[in-house]
Amino acid sequence: MHPAVIVLLVVLGVALLYTILCYIIANGVFKMATRPIAYTFDQSMQSQKQDFNVDFDDYLHNWNKQEFEVDGVHGKIRGEVVFHPEMPNQTCKKVAIVCHGHTCNRINSVKYGSIFYKQGYSLVLYDHAYFGLSDGPYTTLGFNEKFDLSTVIDYTKNLFGQDCFLALHGESMGAVTILCELGLRSDINLLVADCGFSHTMNYYRELCFQIAHVPPFPTVDFANVISTKKIGYDFTKTVPINCVKNSNVPICFIHGASDTFIQPHHSVDMYNVCQNPNSELHLFDGAEHARSIAVDKPRYEQVVCDFIHKIENL
Repeated sequence: MHPAVIVLLVVLGVALLYTILCYIIANGVFKMATRPIAYTFDQSMQSQKQDFNVDFDDYLHNWNKQEFEVDGVHGKIRGEVVFHPEMPNQTCKKVAIVCHGHTCNRINSVKYGSIFYKQGYSLVLYDHAYFGLSDGPYTTLGFNEKFDLSTVIDYTKNLFGQDCFLALHGESMGAVTILCELGLRSDINLLVADCGFSHTMNYYRELCFQIAHVPPFPTVDFANVISTKKIGYDFTKTVPINCVKNSNVPICFIHGASDTFIQPHHSVDMYNVCQNPNSELHLFDGAEHARSIAVDKPRYEQVVCDFIHKIENL
């Protein structure tokens, strides 16, 4: 056999093996993203106590909670409303909806909700589809979750009034969800987006190289084809930075400066295209992914409180 033919066959064989390897990794990426191992309430409460020193006494014994459920994209979305005791005396009712991150549930939202609660806000804490007590065969990191959130917002406004002062807080996937919500509606007063990503495909490309140590192309592209065909989740359709660019809602971006899971440039990039001049960006030195509040809780609370007070007084 001619040497050139042998070389060609070897190259084709390597290319085929590489393509198969990329497809196998892509399928793993798809499963990890859409059907992760999800924490139970008990597991979340234990991890929040250990990792964030969260005191659940008020949540368990003192907060006036009422469970609710609404119709989501893939079944019931379940959560609870926490009524602030001063709410009946407020001229303008204030409500904060808190969105948890990937693998988590509403228990992880308590530490953020308590910041708003101390400032006179009632709370809406709920489980995204697939997580906690909500229905759903998979999660889509903001793709379907934004529609579920919109339904939760409708429920909230029907409960507290269409003129209620509405704040949204989201962590990681929750941040992506609230930012994508800006592409659906503008009847939101402020957002606090903690460590979200700006573009799904770009984020997965970064993560693929970091975790699997293989070139993102064609692995992420394969994963997107698998995801789109199997469950209709197209990575290219979730681009939070475009929603930010086309919205005038004030946003407070928070991100750990040492975050390697979702790199801080995502929040920086989104802040740079904000239309509302009252938007803010805060990077927390030494904080890894979703750990800003753990690294410096007093500063985190001050940043959020100062921002909401600024927007309330506009």
